[in-house]
Formats: sequence, C-alpha cells, structure tokens
Amino acid sequence: MPCQSDYLEVSGQELESKRVCELIIYLQEKMKKKTPEWIVKAAKDYYGNLARLDEVTKILCEHCRLLTKPEVEEYIYDAHNKTARKLANWWERHQEWDERRVKEEDETRKKIMRKERALKKLTKEDMEALGL
Repeated sequence: MPCQSDYLEVSGQELESKRVCELIIYLQEKMKKKTPEWIVKAAKDYYGNLARLDEVTKILCEHCRLLTKPEVEEYIYDAHNKTARKLANWWERHQEWDERRVKEEDETRKKIMRKERALKKLTKEDMEALGL
C-alpha cells in the first residue's frame, strides 16, 4: 500500500498567514521586542492562523511603516539576509496592493458622492417616475 498524506493541502491564504507571522517574528527579534505567543504558534502551525490573517497583516504593515529609514535598510533591505529579502518582497507587494485598494476606495467614494448630488437635483416627480 502506498504512503498517503492525510493533511489537507494548504491554501494560499493559510500560507500567507504563516509567512506573515514568520516575518513578524523576524522583525520583532530585530527590534528586540517580544512577539505574542499566538503569532509564534501560528508561524509554527502547518496552516497558520487564517482567522487572524487580516490582523497579522495589519501588525506587520504597521511595524514596517514605523521603521526609520536606517532601520528599513537594516531590517528589510539587508541583501545578505534571506528573511530580510522575503520581507522586502512582501513589503513592496503589500505597498502596491495598499495603493491599489486606496485608489479603488477613492473612486467608489467619488461615484457615491456624484450619485447623491445627482439625486438631490431631482424633483419629487422625477424620483417617482424613476421609482426611487
């Protein structure tokens, strides 16, 4: 009988959860700060901690944003450190996603405001005719 693995395949989000937790641990160690135990546990877990993915992403993002320019160079862009290179890749990708998300939110907000202004111009009869 051939060997089998009873583990379910890890999803992309679970991998991201584990990866982000590992990067938080790396950065916390560099900053000489204590990492919360639940993050350490998620980093070691095969599936990470999917339920807290948004939370750990926010934590890592905030840590990166609070670094001084010399700290960014030392902790994120240290080309001799494999984990730093992973963090640099994550950070650059995350900043691109943030920029895209903010742009989409701004466009949605502007569209809602235009719609509200247009609706305010309508008379009661116009609104009834449109079924509003």
